[in-house]
Order: sequence, then C-alpha cells, then structure tokens
Amino acid sequence: MMKFFCVYHIDALGQQQGAATLPQGLGFTPTNAAAQYVYPTMDELAKMLFPVTEHFRVDRFIGLGVGAGANVLSRFALCYPEKVDALILVNGYASQASWTEWAYQKWNAWYLKSGQVTAAVEEYLLWHWFGTNTLETNGDLVAVYIDYIKTMNAVNVGHFISSYIKRTDLGISRELDPTKKRNVTNFRCPVLLVAGSDSPHVDESVEMNGRLDPTNSTWCKFDCGGMILEEVPGKLCQTMRLFLQGLGHVPTLRATTT
Repeated sequence: MMKFFCVYHIDALGQQQGAATLPQGLGFTPTNAAAQYVYPTMDELAKMLFPVTEHFRVDRFIGLGVGAGANVLSRFALCYPEKVDALILVNGYASQASWTEWAYQKWNAWYLKSGQVTAAVEEYLLWHWFGTNTLETNGDLVAVYIDYIKTMNAVNVGHFISSYIKRTDLGISRELDPTKKRNVTNFRCPVLLVAGSDSPHVDESVEMNGRLDPTNSTWCKFDCGGMILEEVPGKLCQTMRLFLQGLGHVPTLRATTT
C-alpha cells in the first residue's frame, strides 16, 4: 500500500538511530552560558513539524503516529488543521499523564538520563509497549525489543519520556449539536483511532474516542497487545486500506489475505 504514497518518517529530537547524546544537566546558549537545558514540550515538538512540511513542500498529509508520536500529530492537527487530511492514531492519548504513569515514568527517566537501563526500566518499557499477555505469549517479538533497548540512547530517551509525562490535555471535547461545534476544540479531519485489546493503553484510547466527533472518527480494537504494527500488521493494514478508501484514496487497492 505504501507504494501509493510518498512516506516521510520523522523522529523526535535526539531519538533517531546514532543520535548524539543530549545534555544531561546544564546546556549552553549564545546568550547564557549556564542556561538549563530543556527538552522541547509535546506542543513544541508538534510545531517543529511545520518547517519540515515547508521544507519538503508538503501542502497536506495523512499522519500515522504511535503512542507519543500520535500525541504529537494530534497537537499538530489541532494547531494546523489546514495541513492534515487525516490521522491514524495507534494507542492515542488525549489526556495528561495520570499520577501512576507520572510516578513510574519519572523514575524511569531519572535512571535513563543518567545513562542507566536497569532491569526495572527494561521491564516497564516492555510492559508499556506490549502489555502482559504478549510478554507471555510472543517471546520472539519481545526478544527483538530487548535487543533494541540495548542499542537505544538512554539519555535521549529519558529526556523524551520526561517531556511526554508533562504533556497537557489536548483540550478536545465532543459536541453533537451542529450549531455548537464551532465553539469547541476538536479535529477537523477524519481520525482512525486504534488500540489492542490487551494493550496497557486501551482505556486511554476508549477515553479519547469518547471525546472525538463520531461523524468523522472511527475506533478499532484488535486482539493483541500494544504493538499493533508488529503483532497484527495484516489486520491493521486492511483497516487502514478501508479507512483511506473511504477518503477517496487507493480505490483500486484490493484486500489481501493474511
């Protein structure tokens, strides 16, 4: 299906493979040599996408984001609705971090920013990605991500996690009265929201779905954990195909057997 589109993959600051390590404490600026280094907020990361679209002369696009990436794309679509044709959000969050999430991830970020990937950090990341059921039933896939954890830049991931747990609420709300819709914040583009039945994030996905406009949104739940692209790629691909065809794209693309 991807042959029908020009695909741009965007990493958050410092999250690309081989990225230089970001400062752990004090950073430096031309005007203040002792300025505290601060990783961009989720809103700032979203706004960083605009010059990318300008550079590549992308007038409009269909955004596909997972987890924190879905949150960044959501913020971009709310800020620059004229740029986004549609959103496909996997494990999307509309709310700010819960106290439980904040506490766990704050502890993880502290270790990561000091360059340590402890057993507890690894265990939490795997649960965050997969959920308990997949951890117990798909050892081969989990092993791939255990190896990935060993290669990631721990300091940079720590900065990213710190930014994500400080995220603000998207501020969207459902309004069914057509005369009042212009007075509430919500997506102007069609949205496909996807979650796994055994995902640790399924409740947050349900909560976000309850705040979307039902006239331009679709919610799907698959029988898998949190890593939907890796666990049930065929089913997700078929869902995306139907969603895109509903928007008038890839009309000749047929379903494939999985």
